[in-house]
Amino acid sequence: MKKSYYLFFLLSISIFGCATRMVSVSSPYFTKIENEYYYLSITPLSANERHCGFRLILKNKTTKTMILDWNKTYYIHNNERKGSFVFDGVDYENRNNSKRPEKIRAWDIFIKTIWPTILASGERNQWTQMPMEPGRQGVEVTIVLDGKIFTEKLDVQMSILEK
Repeated sequence: MKKSYYLFFLLSISIFGCATRMVSVSSPYFTKIENEYYYLSITPLSANERHCGFRLILKNKTTKTMILDWNKTYYIHNNERKGSFVFDGVDYENRNNSKRPEKIRAWDIFIKTIWPTILASGERNQWTQMPMEPGRQGVEVTIVLDGKIFTEKLDVQMSILEK
């Protein structure tokens, strides 16, 4: 009798214990650009082990206020613009409307979680995010400082692994 329980246990592990799941990985883990005016980075964020958004960090290294222009900031997939981003405070039904720029004061650090609008689905003020596909994923950011416009592209290579 003990043998049959042991055999059943081994069989169960071999059938159910070997289930695979899909996991997103990025290379590099995060990417950044730094110059005398600012430090800018993006880090892919996951939900259920699949990348679906980014954490954006912008540090103003000057004595003047800089502006992050959301209306000229884009989600990039395989070097193509694929729309804008949604984030906390943006209702799903207003996701494609223009967004107010962010003002980053002198020496401040701005951090925001952003989600590609094209991958959002929902209704009214609630939305969910679909995972990003494999390929180069990133952000094209437009920063205005003292009348000068800076456009920066940051991206990472995303892959899907079976675990």
